[in-house]
Amino acid sequence: MDKSASQSTSKTILNRGFLVTLGILAVIAAIARPSARWVKAQYDTYQANNTVLTASENKYKELLQSIEANQPNKSVKTLSTNGSTISEKIFQAALLPDILGRSSRYEPYTSNGTLACARMVNMAINRALGYQVGQNTLYVPSMVEDLDKGKGKRIDQNQAVRGDIAISNGTDYEKGLWHIGICMNDGCSLVLSNSPFKSEFSWLTNSNFDGAFDQFPGKTTFYRIVQKAVKD
Repeated sequence: MDKSASQSTSKTILNRGFLVTLGILAVIAAIARPSARWVKAQYDTYQANNTVLTASENKYKELLQSIEANQPNKSVKTLSTNGSTISEKIFQAALLPDILGRSSRYEPYTSNGTLACARMVNMAINRALGYQVGQNTLYVPSMVEDLDKGKGKRIDQNQAVRGDIAISNGTDYEKGLWHIGICMNDGCSLVLSNSPFKSEFSWLTNSNFDGAFDQFPGKTTFYRIVQKAVKD
């Protein structure tokens, strides 16, 4: 075998070896990525179970006072007879000391709480009704699908009462940013949602989420949860 043929054979072997190595690395990366997410989720779960996540007493009182100030002719402590009993249960659950102002930093699969809006709303819903909304309870479009399939009904903002649900781009599956919160007064001029900036369930905004998710008025949609309990 001459020198050029030998060099050609060596290059072919090297090329094949390089491609095989790339293939192996790709497989390892594909396996490692979900594994790393799983490990992170386990760590977050551990942290959530071993860290004080509730708001400080002063922070909680401050949030409660802000919500109280937006209750025309009623109090947060007095059960509302205006509208849905289910909605009122959700409203009262959102005010609980271990939910209002709660840190979402260690909620698994939420990017350290920056993407925990669905999770925190579902936390309040679960406490009030004993179930969560959405096949994927961390994903707002999945919650919308569940609401549209019978767990909720679409309403206009002027029909909304405290405890109803406000969703940015709530009927548009293709465009816009998703965010979800709980109406904190009748007419839903005040909404409580997870803060993507502070990673805590303390963000009080108007129904347009201060324009952070809906650039123009009217982009938010409103739902009332109507299912009392999970059907067997």
